[in-house]
Amino acid sequence: MTDHRDLKHIIRKRQAKTGESYVAARVHVLRERARLSATPSPAIAEIVPVPELPWTVEAVVLKLNRQSARLRILGDDSQVTFRSGDLWEVVPGQIVTLDIARRWSWHLDPYASGRVRDARIDIPRLGLVPLPLAGGESVDVAAEYEAPRPRDPWMPLWRRLTSRPRAAFEFDGIAWGALPGFEGEDNPTCRAAELVEEGEDDAAYRLLMEALLLDLRCIDAHAHLGNMEFERRPERAALHYRIGLGIGELSLPEGFDGILPWSMIFNRPFLRCLHGLGLCLWRTGEAKDAMKVFERILLLNPNDNQGARFCRQDVRAGRTWEEAQDRDQAAER
Repeated sequence: MTDHRDLKHIIRKRQAKTGESYVAARVHVLRERARLSATPSPAIAEIVPVPELPWTVEAVVLKLNRQSARLRILGDDSQVTFRSGDLWEVVPGQIVTLDIARRWSWHLDPYASGRVRDARIDIPRLGLVPLPLAGGESVDVAAEYEAPRPRDPWMPLWRRLTSRPRAAFEFDGIAWGALPGFEGEDNPTCRAAELVEEGEDDAAYRLLMEALLLDLRCIDAHAHLGNMEFERRPERAALHYRIGLGIGELSLPEGFDGILPWSMIFNRPFLRCLHGLGLCLWRTGEAKDAMKVFERILLLNPNDNQGARFCRQDVRAGRTWEEAQDRDQAAER
């Protein structure tokens, strides 16, 4: 614990001096420690140089900068910073095929440039360890939560979903942003959400990318990145949501029949990705698929803290996303 506190003190001291985010300062401090001790560590694996890269290679996207990406090469787990004009099309968690035109190193870091031939979602190939699920205790949702009113259109489905007690589970804290070196709400995703509220979108974007560089299983980072893209590019937002969901689903056994209550805070990133994907599908005219997503939210969290039941009702009524938006804005006025 003393060593942990000393590390945080050193990181905070560097922050005050450089103005860097906590995550960026932490990477630099760990890098300097490793250099002095000459002992490699998984936490600073990003500085280990790639001895040699083939001219065509597959890699996992870990982090995007404005003009480059940090990638993990499939097969040997080494990392490289890749520069290309095609990177605006990719998101962290995708698998990409690279055509490499040039290779070099700078301060022991490997670099390469070229083009991205394709980008795809293939969650099993990411090689991630599934997040553990906690809990498993039986919960009688119908007894513990307030039921809808008898004439509520949501009532028939509520009765079916709450007809029997079901086991409640919660994701590991990494899904929410509880990464090594952070405590409580002092984590990258909570801070990024605050930055977005303050209008500091670029700073929030950088912080979320640093969180994913530390651990791609930070599902909340995928959810927040999707939220930041939703208004302008819902198709790209859907990529972030799908990757967050796919990583979360690694933890859910086949035929999962439990619930993931919103009241268990580490479940919220997965449910946010589901809700975001449902909205993207609805907005892009894929109403049937959107309906399935909203009903899955209700299956996993029958208390419905996100309002998925209202989205489901609109989709069932044949309303488009734009029509529902216009109605809601008119009601606010």
